[in-house]
Amino acid sequence: MPTALTTTDSQRSPTRAAERTARLRGRRLAVPIGAVVGLAGLLAVQATVQRQPGFLVSRPALLYLTMLWWALGLLTATLLFLAAPRRLALTLLLAATVAIPAMALTSGPRLSDDLYRYAWDGKVQAAGIDPYRYGPLDPELAGVRDGWLFPDSAGCTADHPRPHCTRLNYPRAHTIYPPVAQAYFTAVHVLPGPPREHKLQLYASLTSLALVGLLMSMLAARGRDPRLAAFYALTPLAGLDVGSDAHVDVLGALLALGAIAVLTPRHAGPSDRAAVTEVAATTSPSRRRAWLAGALLGAAVAVKLYPVLLLPAVAGRGRHCRPISLLCAAGAVIGLAYLPHVLAVGTGVLGFLPQYLNVEGYDQGSRFLLLAGLGLHGTAAKAVAAGALAAVTVAVLRADPHRVPIERAALWLVGTAFLTATPAQPWYGILLAALAVLAGRLEWLAVTAAAYPLYISLFTDLPGDAWTLRVSSYAIAAAIVLAAALTRSVRRGRVLAPGSPTV
Repeated sequence: MPTALTTTDSQRSPTRAAERTARLRGRRLAVPIGAVVGLAGLLAVQATVQRQPGFLVSRPALLYLTMLWWALGLLTATLLFLAAPRRLALTLLLAATVAIPAMALTSGPRLSDDLYRYAWDGKVQAAGIDPYRYGPLDPELAGVRDGWLFPDSAGCTADHPRPHCTRLNYPRAHTIYPPVAQAYFTAVHVLPGPPREHKLQLYASLTSLALVGLLMSMLAARGRDPRLAAFYALTPLAGLDVGSDAHVDVLGALLALGAIAVLTPRHAGPSDRAAVTEVAATTSPSRRRAWLAGALLGAAVAVKLYPVLLLPAVAGRGRHCRPISLLCAAGAVIGLAYLPHVLAVGTGVLGFLPQYLNVEGYDQGSRFLLLAGLGLHGTAAKAVAAGALAAVTVAVLRADPHRVPIERAALWLVGTAFLTATPAQPWYGILLAALAVLAGRLEWLAVTAAAYPLYISLFTDLPGDAWTLRVSSYAIAAAIVLAAALTRSVRRGRVLAPGSPTV
């Protein structure tokens, strides 16, 4: 009997081992299969967004579809991060990174008509006219107008009667875009490509692909998985705000991250994340690299002004980053970019910026939604917002570079600005999302997503109270960031506590 039982058990054990192997193999297959299904779902949602009737934001369904895109994008990015084999996951990520902008090229802009102003500014400069000198409807530019940007009333998509029917927003205002952005618009105008909107979409998408590639390279250099770049590449930021609407903010983000990359020394053993951080914190870059980083950051500021928030992070790291060289280079690039326009039009280079701050409510202090939810308005809101940003700036300048790398310090600054200023434009979040991915603080993606309910509610009626929706979207995002920070702090405290197990 004992012998028979032993024989039976030995016969069953291979069967059980085979069953366990089959279950493990099934689980391993489920993750990449789920990622493939998720990618297919993303493309289906994108196609549905692009097929929404009406021009730009026309109905509430656009908000629901965009938020579904966010949820599905983050889920699919997580599956790609977990999928094995890694090479297959990277292949799927790269395929999606190309397929999403390729689909965007099949239709026009969806949330914003800013690309028409980009095209106009490039056309004006190609005609040898300074873009800051005249507004689009000024009679001096009558010879530059064409039937695409200034169609007749029957073909116009904007609410302007004849003879001032135009696809441009604020057609009487001078341009707001800084000089490096203007150089980009001119380059896109003269470079070859598909016609009209699709040309701007193409070059914006190529810039976004470069941003994804840079993110993957920088993640690998820091000993982290390059597949984390999916948390930008699969979101509406890349597919909608860049792919469809061609926002120039992606160029500013690329230049800003390039500055951080230049200041990050190459390390031979990226698998040791702590060693990478140690080397980055203690190695002083050469003067050439400091100047290059400063030049890239200065160019980013001259694309969109808000990358100036990164200056304390990249220049305030003490002796290790040669701050004087970096700041001088940034200032030189900004000054040289503005100089020919200042000589041509003087203070006209400010363009629409002062009016823009007034339109957005920053002059009156009414834009600060989270502060308004706390009962702060007007001057009090502006003072608190400035104080919060100043406090974070001081914290960044005093932070130990061994513990707080440049990208995390930059994330603190940009994130604080977003939570206090609560911008309505979702595409401003491209830089914040890139920093969040690079710093390994993915909870900040909630802040970038919070702008969509605010922005879409400005143009279409949504169920419920619009003001409550706008405040609550940013409040939920702030709560997610705070919860993640507290959780991380508690875990760190447990690890450092006497007698606690090490990890």
